[in-house]
Amino acid sequence: MRHLEGLKGKSIFGVRSWELGQVLENVSGVKRVEVKKIFPHTVRIRIEERKPEIALETSAGFVCLDEEGVEVPCLRELQPQVVTVRELEKYRYSPEYEDLLKEVLALVAVWKGAFDYPLEEIRVTGERLFILRLRNGIVIKCGGALNLKNKASLLRPYLREVKIRSLRIFGFDLQAGEDIAIITGESQ
Repeated sequence: MRHLEGLKGKSIFGVRSWELGQVLENVSGVKRVEVKKIFPHTVRIRIEERKPEIALETSAGFVCLDEEGVEVPCLRELQPQVVTVRELEKYRYSPEYEDLLKEVLALVAVWKGAFDYPLEEIRVTGERLFILRLRNGIVIKCGGALNLKNKASLLRPYLREVKIRSLRIFGFDLQAGEDIAIITGESQ
């Protein structure tokens, strides 16, 4: 509303919807804006907000990013709902940083599309190794979004069994050829 103060009391004929849209698209946290004039006296503004998908752990604290990798405000109450990404900062000044960030965002998208179990954390441990931790403590090693997508149909029943029967499993390794390896202890 602060950005629209100059429009109060102004005639609808003096407001250009495209200019208004440009002003609002530059506001932090705004993804998309639709401005429509409805004559004789109404301007309808529809704003789609950017929502945090991941919280990158940095030496200065957490930085939240949306699904496109755009920085958004990190609200304390939203942090439990976003996926924490650890150890990506050590690649910050290397050429593969952008690719790793894109891969992390793709991993989150694949996870949300294929599973209904809450993902808590992604640990970046190498160029082709990501460790996912679910809220129930289960750990999943994978080689990226494509690896996770290809093994989703195999992994889903195992996750269901762990949830229903309370099996004592530490995690799963999706990098084992065509199959999935079950990890029984943290040392593995």
